[in-house]
This record gives sequence, C-alpha cells and structure tokens, in this order.
Amino acid sequence: AGSVSYRNLDDRFLHSSVFNMPSAPNRLPRGILPDGIQPPPGTDIMQFCRDLAESGAQFAEQFDRSSPNFHNGLTSAVPLGGGRVPESMGGEEAKNWRDLPEAPLAVEDDYGADYNKWMEAHATLNACKKAIAVVNKPVEMAMRLRVQYKDAEGDDRTAWEGRLKGAENDRDGALHAATATILGMSDEIISQRCRDCVNDVLTQGQFEMIDQETYGEYIHVLKRANQEIFMDQRRLLQKIKDAKKEHKAKQAAAAAASGGYAAASEPPAAPAAAPSDAAEGAEGGA
Repeated sequence: AGSVSYRNLDDRFLHSSVFNMPSAPNRLPRGILPDGIQPPPGTDIMQFCRDLAESGAQFAEQFDRSSPNFHNGLTSAVPLGGGRVPESMGGEEAKNWRDLPEAPLAVEDDYGADYNKWMEAHATLNACKKAIAVVNKPVEMAMRLRVQYKDAEGDDRTAWEGRLKGAENDRDGALHAATATILGMSDEIISQRCRDCVNDVLTQGQFEMIDQETYGEYIHVLKRANQEIFMDQRRLLQKIKDAKKEHKAKQAAAAAASGGYAAASEPPAAPAAAPSDAAEGAEGGA
C-alpha cells in the first residue's frame, strides 16, 4: 500500500472500491449438498441456489392442500376395495375381475411313505442343526458370570449366585431343547457317531467353564456335532432320491401293464423340493 500514489481523492476512492468489492461465492455452504459433492466448475452459485429453492417450493406445493398444485391438480379420490383396476393391469376391461374363476391349487405328487419319512427326518435334522449352532450363547453367558464375579463377597456374592443360577437354568434348558429331538431318533436316521457328538454338546455344555480356553474347546464340540449331522443329512438325501426313483419306476410299470404308454412316458410334475446337493454343500460349509 505504501508504494501506491494517488493523484487526487477520486483515484484513491476508485482503488478502494475495486479491491474491497465483495466477490461472488464459488462454493455452496455446507449442508446443501452431501459432503464432498460440489457443482461443476463455473457454475453460478447464486443461480444454483435460486433454482434449488424454486424446485423445493414446487415440490412442497404438491402436499399443500391450499395450493392449486396439490397432488398435481388431481382432486379425485383414490378408489378403494378394488373398485378401479390400474391401466397397467387391464384398466376398464378388467373391471369384472371378481367374476374370474379361482386358479386351482397345485396338487403335489406323493412319492410314497418312505419318501415322506425321509423328507420329514431331513427337515428335523436341519432344525436341530440350527438349534445347536446357537446354543453357545447361553453357555457363554453362564461362563462370563462365573468368571467375572468369582471373587465377590457378602451381598455381592449372594446376588451373583442368584444370577448365576438363573443363567445356568437357561443354559441347561437350551441344551436339552437343542439335543432332545436328535438323541431320540432311530438308528436308521442318525449314526452312532452323530449321537455321540450331540451327547457331548449336552454334557460338556453343562461343565463349569472358568476360562476362554475351555469355552473355545466347547465351540469345536459344536462344530463337530454339526458336521456329523450334515453327513447324516447327506445319507438321508440319497435315501430320498432312491425312494423317489423307486416310486416312479413302480408307476411306470403299472402304467405299462395297463396299456397306458402315454401315462408311462409322461413324467409327473415336480414335487415339493427335495434338498439339492448344492444347497447341502453350502449349508455344510456355513
């Protein structure tokens, strides 16, 4: 400033006005757009703000009942109860949709008693496997209470013993609920190895665990049990396929004996879904 000389007061005033003139903003204030997002370079920020405000006002008018633009000017009430069919679903031509006949329910093919028995056993094992997979939570809760308050004394110890007793009751109930069904199954459904692993889940889960190392060993017991259940499910899956194949062969033989070549050559509709090998493999991996 010391190097600038002015010939008169008018020159000095002009210089001050030019350099002190407020410049147009080149960035939006924070909060208008998400952090890190700005308009492209060269955007007129003031015009952008005016357009944004105008757009917001037009949007708000659609919900202002006193505005002529309320619901974009549509004042007709929305018909309820199926009184009006949307144009995309047929419009006026489909107004008598209630008079249409109801679609018949699909009848599943019956592949015989053996097929149904193996399917039911497979579903039961799947439910047991899921129950065993989460039984570690009540076991861990009892272990944490025992470790955290083992040195408590007086009233604190009395309260701790009450909480510990409740946690152990919850743990034992969860263990019995998760293992009772599978331990009661017959030998044609589960193997003795699977039965032993599931029994380990029950007995070792009731141990008085006092450290994370013992709890970690119990987690491996749960994994072994689930692996054995998965292997028995694989064997059941083969029995399901054999029962289905045998039933189809009997149907084909009966149709051929009665002269119904067409009936014998026409495959029946797909049944309700026996579990696939791919699904079993994914579940076992999980």
